[in-house]
Amino acid sequence: MVKVCKKDFPKGTFPGQKTDGLYMDGYIKENLDVMAERIVDDMQFVGVLSGRGTVRNGKSTFAQHQGYYFTHKVNELHGLKNKFDINNIVFKADDLIEKAFSLPKYSVLILDEGDDLTSQYYSKLAIKLRRFFRKCGQLNLFFILLIPDFFELPRAYAVTRSTYLVNVMFMGRFERGFFEFYSGEKKRQLYYKGRRYGDYNCVKEDFKGRFPKPYVVDEESYRKKKLDDMMNDEGEESTPITRKAELLKAFQIIKKINDDQGLNFTQQQYADYLKVGRTTIINYLKETPKEMPLSSVSPVNI
Repeated sequence: MVKVCKKDFPKGTFPGQKTDGLYMDGYIKENLDVMAERIVDDMQFVGVLSGRGTVRNGKSTFAQHQGYYFTHKVNELHGLKNKFDINNIVFKADDLIEKAFSLPKYSVLILDEGDDLTSQYYSKLAIKLRRFFRKCGQLNLFFILLIPDFFELPRAYAVTRSTYLVNVMFMGRFERGFFEFYSGEKKRQLYYKGRRYGDYNCVKEDFKGRFPKPYVVDEESYRKKKLDDMMNDEGEESTPITRKAELLKAFQIIKKINDDQGLNFTQQQYADYLKVGRTTIINYLKETPKEMPLSSVSPVNI
């Protein structure tokens, strides 16, 4: 453990604090140092903090530590004046997207307990969030996504988009403050090998360590913001887009191209292309007008 941000957290800032600064695991610090150095080279980073299937284990606290120190290091290295406070923490995907466009480059944005990340794959919200992460790289932000169970994440976040994984866990008699770190390659192995049975022990972490307890944002403001989010959570209002609807859209687009180009696809060729049964294609033909302008077909969301 090393002490960081000594000027920001002088002795007495936290209960029982005897020296200046915030304790941080040395290996975590080294990884954040590299990311803070490289993010100005048109980079984006995404960290995932999982609870190994548990909640109330300290993920939010540890995410705040990483966000605060990263911001401190970016400012130090690049002469910036970015801030990290309660405004860098959101609880919903829509708020994440909106906030991302208002923060300065190289800022940190935490999605705290992001259930939206695991919402129904073809829901409008899930599609919107995937589109955002496909296109948001030029914002040059460091996203930290908190989730109870790493294996609940879609592959796009767990493997493709994320830079690293930290599993936060209890030890002993439900003691908080313990973690294990997985680099990009290790988390990929863990996801593919462990997902089927929820096995977090099938791949060894890169390193493990501890983190301290104190909040680094105003605790009262954070708890109020989280409570307000819980009280106002009415779930997603938009109607989920079903797999059937997506396949029907795809069929209609392919059929329009087929008709215009005179390709003469058979029903079986349609079925093979879309990986559905021939009976399904017959039903799609019944639902598709014979004369259909391509502009009337909504684009397929995948």
